[in-house]
Amino acid sequence: MAEPTEPPQPTDPNLEQKVAFLRDVSLFQYLDKEGMTRLASRVREVSLPAGRVLKENEPADGLYIIRSGLVKVTKPAASHQAEVDLAILRRGNFFGEIGLIDGLPRSASITVLETTECYFLPRPVYITAVRENPEIALGMLPALAAMVRNADQIAQTLLDMLLKDR
Repeated sequence: MAEPTEPPQPTDPNLEQKVAFLRDVSLFQYLDKEGMTRLASRVREVSLPAGRVLKENEPADGLYIIRSGLVKVTKPAASHQAEVDLAILRRGNFFGEIGLIDGLPRSASITVLETTECYFLPRPVYITAVRENPEIALGMLPALAAMVRNADQIAQTLLDMLLKDR
């Protein structure tokens, strides 16, 4: 008697396209082909309409990897009467990586400047992927270092402005 076989899994017609795109995203530079294919099968496509705002301190839901479109990252002042532009993100850039790691609310606001198509990786899926492929965490380190350096530059600029006004 033949052993039962598992039913065939539905195939994602966009899987190869996802793999090709994600291969060029710095966060995933250390993944081998099998790990990349597994990760690509878990991301889903989302569309963010122009004008949508993901506000600082809202719950973080996962990582957004921009396929097309444009978003602005801002940090509002405590009074919310002003904000600092931190970055303009486009194809191949990503946001949500801090909340992805620590599970805490968003650390900045995201304003969608034009309709933006993304691959979305929910936090629980990311955690599973890191357990299966710890090298994913290596790709996160340069991204986090870049954010710290950017924050240092902004702090230096603000300090220079403050001292100049004295």
